[in-house]
Amino acid sequence: MLKAMNEQGQAVVSFSQPREKLEQMRSEALYCPDCKQPVILKAGEVNIPHFAHRSDGQCRHGQGESDTHLKGKMHLAKWLFQQKHPIYLEYFVKSIQQRADIITKVGKFYYAIEYQCSPIEPQELLKRTEGFLSQQIIPIWIFGPSYDQPLKQGFFKINTAIRTSLLTSPYAKSLRFFTYNPSKFTFSIYYPSTVHQNLAFSSSTTKPITDLSFQDLLIHEPTENREKDQWLLQKRRFRTKQRQFTSDEEKKYLQFLYNNRLHPQYLPSCIYLPVQNYHLYHTPMYVWQTHFIMDVLDVTDVEDAFSWQDLYDGLSDFFYSRLTSAYPNSAVHPLYDYTLKLANLGYIERKEGGTFVKKKDVHYPKTLDEALQNDRELLDQLFNA
Repeated sequence: MLKAMNEQGQAVVSFSQPREKLEQMRSEALYCPDCKQPVILKAGEVNIPHFAHRSDGQCRHGQGESDTHLKGKMHLAKWLFQQKHPIYLEYFVKSIQQRADIITKVGKFYYAIEYQCSPIEPQELLKRTEGFLSQQIIPIWIFGPSYDQPLKQGFFKINTAIRTSLLTSPYAKSLRFFTYNPSKFTFSIYYPSTVHQNLAFSSSTTKPITDLSFQDLLIHEPTENREKDQWLLQKRRFRTKQRQFTSDEEKKYLQFLYNNRLHPQYLPSCIYLPVQNYHLYHTPMYVWQTHFIMDVLDVTDVEDAFSWQDLYDGLSDFFYSRLTSAYPNSAVHPLYDYTLKLANLGYIERKEGGTFVKKKDVHYPKTLDEALQNDRELLDQLFNA
């Protein structure tokens, strides 16, 4: 903890004190702001000065904190203070029995800054987020260095906690998540354009913390939009990658293709397209999009109709496993968004009453080169629409 209470009930902050004051505080009676049990000041030569419980009690905040977490909280508090935003360090919200690392007010809104360095279960992250939102406090999750795992060519290793906490509208301009490295004083903003299990590919911005304002976290956009190029890269990888160690779901998918005398190289380019809320479902997009094309569109004659309800009923098994977003998000189902994209690409036509009419057949390429060329042409059409 960076904050304690003295015998007069006044808040005492550890990191902002000169050495003389710290030595004086060692002889004072200090207490945990939450459980009111005694705490001691730890102020050595290496670690950030902080308070700790005298013994392992029942306080929910009695667990020790890493030096990385303490430094991160300190940096974030100073960063907000320098921008003249009010800060309430380690503030306990009694109505929901939750403590935020920092509460601040920016404009008309209150925000809870949660600096997360240790592993956290998605259910706990969801519970804490919903708690703050119930009090009209917008939580901003900022992850520590252990979560910051960029890979080559714009790919990023992503876990379920991050997938659950991706910040989206109305709180931010576009889908994003944040990391902060207190050793390097650097903020990273990631803008994922697709997520598959524990892998995402995204644009990113990394800057010194002093070069970003709080508002930048919510409105900043990458200077270069690489989404189309990243999708081309991902489509090539999907078509050509070796699948030596596959999951049961992937094996079942490949067996389905084999039974139909197909390989990912020769699938139509309209399979594996970006859709809204893709990150909330465990089944890969290319699995259910393949079944949409082959089980529905390929067996429907041109100018014949099918309903949205029949389409959803036929493919609903692919959407049984869903993550719950920590933030309220668009209610658009990814299957419905994909259906609208096929309409924009001219494969089907949307009619009144939740009905769609097939307008043209889907083309299956004969070679890998043809498939990759078709991918480029279709993505150009999709992103330029």
